[in-house]
Amino acid sequence: MLPAGGRMRRKAQTSRARTGKARKRKAPAGYSRAEVPSLPLKGYTLPAVDLERGASGTGVRQLQTALVKLGHMTQAQMDTGPGTFGARTEGSLKKFQEAHGVDAIGVYGPKTRAAFKALGATLGDEETPPTPMPPVLRTKIVTEGLWGASHRDQIHYAQIRPIDGLQLRHKLPLDIDCSGFVTLCYKWAGAPDPNGNRYSGAGYTGTLEAHMLHIPLSQVQPGDLCLWQGKHVSLVIQVGEDPLLISHGSESGPYEVRTSAQKKWYPAGTRLIWLTSPLGAKAGARRTLSREDKARGDPPAEEGLL
Repeated sequence: MLPAGGRMRRKAQTSRARTGKARKRKAPAGYSRAEVPSLPLKGYTLPAVDLERGASGTGVRQLQTALVKLGHMTQAQMDTGPGTFGARTEGSLKKFQEAHGVDAIGVYGPKTRAAFKALGATLGDEETPPTPMPPVLRTKIVTEGLWGASHRDQIHYAQIRPIDGLQLRHKLPLDIDCSGFVTLCYKWAGAPDPNGNRYSGAGYTGTLEAHMLHIPLSQVQPGDLCLWQGKHVSLVIQVGEDPLLISHGSESGPYEVRTSAQKKWYPAGTRLIWLTSPLGAKAGARRTLSREDKARGDPPAEEGLL
């Protein structure tokens, strides 16, 4: 005679044999068991940090790859901006969120990460956030920008390298272009070189884009930069939906201008990038720059600014 425990196990096995039914793994939200015989994201790694429109980097690329794998984004859509969290990535993420019972707000946060984990994805290590730039340093950067605007009659537009004025604070007259001007604001304020060149006198819009961190508009603070990719860079002095900038893109600068007004200067589709340079940030290059690139000035396109 079998012990009680043995009889119960044997009875359960006999019952499953008669019915042909066995206990099956519960499918992730949004899928039936027939649709997902295995975890579709098993072996995939996704970022452990929040992401939203305006972000860029490896984490965004990982998110896009997962969305393509799940059919919420096409490879062609991803190829228009790999590693860039734009409108297509936001829309695709909303589709994923709708399919998995998460508020469809287009932000990659804790609830969305949990939904991806339910599909087999693993999360990478939490990134150590860089030390934010102190408000007092941001104020100094803005103050230097305002000084430039108040002396515009003695500041001339010229693409000269090494950057004029690095060794003498408030040098006048001054011959400089847009990236040189924002670099001077950082130098004179006592901030690290936003080009990552230790104030060697080199740098242009490309080195700013490559060295600084890309952030969404919601995170922009005074002292950050507004970059029209391949065209022009300005200094943010007031934040909001339409940040106020100080721009030096022509002989008439530097002067104050709203972002919306500056937008009219460029062809439709010109990419707007917000840049910040937190202290201690290990900002990886967004693209490889040659030695010649690092030493060059800004592109001639900005000479047409008024």
